[in-house]
Amino acid sequence: MREEEEKKEMPVELLKNEQELVKELGRRIRDRGDATVTALVLDMGCGTGRLAAYLSEEADCEVLGIDVMRDKIERARRRWGRGVEFEVQSAEYAALKDETFDFVVSLKVLHEIPRPEIALREAIRVLKNRGRIFIIDWIGGIAATKRHAHASRYFTPQQLEALLSLTGFRDIAIEANKEGELMLAEAIK
Repeated sequence: MREEEEKKEMPVELLKNEQELVKELGRRIRDRGDATVTALVLDMGCGTGRLAAYLSEEADCEVLGIDVMRDKIERARRRWGRGVEFEVQSAEYAALKDETFDFVVSLKVLHEIPRPEIALREAIRVLKNRGRIFIIDWIGGIAATKRHAHASRYFTPQQLEALLSLTGFRDIAIEANKEGELMLAEAIK
């Protein structure tokens, strides 16, 4: 019981550079139109579950977080409470039913996935018709991110738009945060 109480009391802490775009992402999911139906969200590459927990609380949706790192999934399960489930699964080869989710989201992870085009095709497969994907990631090719450890794997907005289009997404929109280091991409299946 005490562990459950701790989970409910623990606030989701967003990193400073994430706050603007994650809050915007939450608003877009919360304002989805049909508030009578609980949205189903897949957090692709959820890590320790911060984004999944935030969306569950702030956007009033059910979230499944998947990640290939068992230790991160175990930490996520220990830390976050109701409304969020976590499973050890690959974003590239998820054992999930077709057309299940209203939204697929990811936070600073697409550049970590060995074959992002396969992960995006999986996102298309598990999204319902007219479902949306939201990707927050570092912007490649700018001075502020050139020194990051994964700088060579970051996408420019143009590269991300081309990859989303290539994998079947449409109505693609990409915007940067105020600092110009992170971008939020949104697209429709």
